[in-house]
Amino acid sequence: MRDLLVLAVVYGSLPIILLRPFFGLLVYCWLAYMRPQDMGWGDARAVPLSQWVAIAMVVGIILSLGRERVLTLKAQTVLLALLAGWITLSYVNALLPDIAEYVYGHYWKAMLIAVLTTGLVRDKKRFRILLMVIAFSIGLLGAKRGLYGLLRGGIRYYDGPGGFMSDNNAFALHLNMILPLLVGIAVVEKERIIKIAAWTMAGLSVLTILFTFSRGGLLTLCLIAPLLLWRSRQRLLVGGVLALGLAGFLFFTSDSFTQQYADRASSISDYEEDGSAQGRLNAWQTSWRVFLDYPLTGVGPNNLQVVHSQYSPEPGRFRVSHNVLLQFLSECGWPALLLFLTTLGVTLWKLQTLRAEKTTAVWMETYARMLQISILAYLAGSMFLNTAYSELIYELVAAATALEVIAQTARVTEEEEEPAVMAAAPEVPWWKRPRPLPTPSSATWMKGA
Repeated sequence: MRDLLVLAVVYGSLPIILLRPFFGLLVYCWLAYMRPQDMGWGDARAVPLSQWVAIAMVVGIILSLGRERVLTLKAQTVLLALLAGWITLSYVNALLPDIAEYVYGHYWKAMLIAVLTTGLVRDKKRFRILLMVIAFSIGLLGAKRGLYGLLRGGIRYYDGPGGFMSDNNAFALHLNMILPLLVGIAVVEKERIIKIAAWTMAGLSVLTILFTFSRGGLLTLCLIAPLLLWRSRQRLLVGGVLALGLAGFLFFTSDSFTQQYADRASSISDYEEDGSAQGRLNAWQTSWRVFLDYPLTGVGPNNLQVVHSQYSPEPGRFRVSHNVLLQFLSECGWPALLLFLTTLGVTLWKLQTLRAEKTTAVWMETYARMLQISILAYLAGSMFLNTAYSELIYELVAAATALEVIAQTARVTEEEEEPAVMAAAPEVPWWKRPRPLPTPSSATWMKGA
């Protein structure tokens, strides 16, 4: 039944997407981030629904070229295109292209959607809707698991919803990235139901981050929590939500569960004796050795496992990089890493410039601030994970680019409207004008007369 419902919604939306490509972007984000197709057990998983939606969206943009833009030419867009091109070159030169094909197939689709987002999202309404679809899609998954774990008195999640959040560590990272967006929505939006939903999802997502037992997720949460308190206009509410999430974890979970989590968290400082931490150190060393032999294009996406046994001091351990920087270096070469870091650096700088503008609206400044924290959360959490091909970070870059364009359009509109308003002001009749004050010379002349 669930499969039929998802298939009906997606196939039924295709004609609408041909007429309204932006609606296709929303459907694609719903499928990519909430992953309703994985909630069934049959046909919905086997059918490439996101691919059909992406094709319909591209066709819809072509059919409405005079009304819709394909992309917005900005530094971030150019960098995304160059990065996608270099990853393609790495894929072509991969040691085993068949292994790289699966990852690359998802990657180019994510990059295409990100570039198209910069063209389709051109006003405040579309930006708000897109951000809510992304944040609520992942936030609902976090709230669902957080509430279930709370009712069970504590539960440890070893997996994620699927896709780029297939394991518990990646799920915790992306929940950390979504938390600032949920806070931004709760602060900016005026509808009470939206505010309540955003605050609730944020609080329960904090619980889910803890229930994943992800040490990287805990460290990232400890980083963004002070940033949210420092950068938020509603510090009491943000602090209250974080405190409620922590209180729920401490008071509604069993003592044995709390002790297990404390033991897990304390192992962060005892990395010499922790097998998982030692495995990551081995993975980092292996990735660096591979990079030294394949510095330009790497071994190809997802191809580190092919040469892992040849370069690893301990071949039996992890066969992935467990670090986004080393993943780029070993699988795609140093130019890919340089383009990736430049893209994020330019995005953060543009957001900071937007925030510094005196004419920036309050809602724009708030969302710019929260997007910055989301990107910083990604950078912090990705130091322990393979997230080079994650869709969310590229979509956040696209959303930040769209916000910059919206702000520029608003400034131009204000500059054009101000002279028009002045010109349209009615002229005051001469008999109603105030009489000018006499000049000092005329006052002296009158006194002498």
